[in-house]
Amino acid sequence: MVVPIVLAAGDSRRMGYPKALLPLGPATFLTRILATLEKAGLRNPVVVLGKDAGLVRKSLSGLAAEVAINTHPEMGQLSSLRLALERVDPFTDGCLVWPVDHPAVSAGLVRELIELFAASRAPLVLPWHEGRRGHPAIFSSSLCPELLALPAGEGAKSVVLRHADRTALLPTSESATVEDIDTPEDYYRLTGEELAAALARRESSVVALEDPRP
Repeated sequence: MVVPIVLAAGDSRRMGYPKALLPLGPATFLTRILATLEKAGLRNPVVVLGKDAGLVRKSLSGLAAEVAINTHPEMGQLSSLRLALERVDPFTDGCLVWPVDHPAVSAGLVRELIELFAASRAPLVLPWHEGRRGHPAIFSSSLCPELLALPAGEGAKSVVLRHADRTALLPTSESATVEDIDTPEDYYRLTGEELAAALARRESSVVALEDPRP
């Protein structure tokens, strides 16, 4: 059993807009990831939100997800991961950790990661694109105590490096595994659309749905 964790608590300072709510086709970054997880057979994810939780939560209406609120997201991504791990069944086999700024990874790749995790029994499974480790990553439950014990500010990367010789890598052509979408320029490279235009389009579609006039 692999429990999916989606990390979406960051302040999105460089983007200037909550990354979880950025448009990606008819979906948002967050709802696209949730739909991909479902297609891959992973349900009931733990979604960690931050200061924009009230706004983001509206987009999750009707979706099966356990929401955790990180009240101190400035403490870094590790603080969100710890919050999620504390909610995970201790008898699970592992956790698939997916940062919200990597929304375009395919369901097929997620399934391959799960299959590699099951076949290899490695404590850590990562996608590998052109010499770079990517996301999402699967951490075995055996690594959870180590992650929870990390000092504040160190980051999960230290655990990844510590277990590099025991990591199973999945070669992939999907550049989305290594491309963080952190800035408006990154967003344009991903979608081909200027951020301001995409947000205006999203706002107009929301207004149209809420308009009670016949």
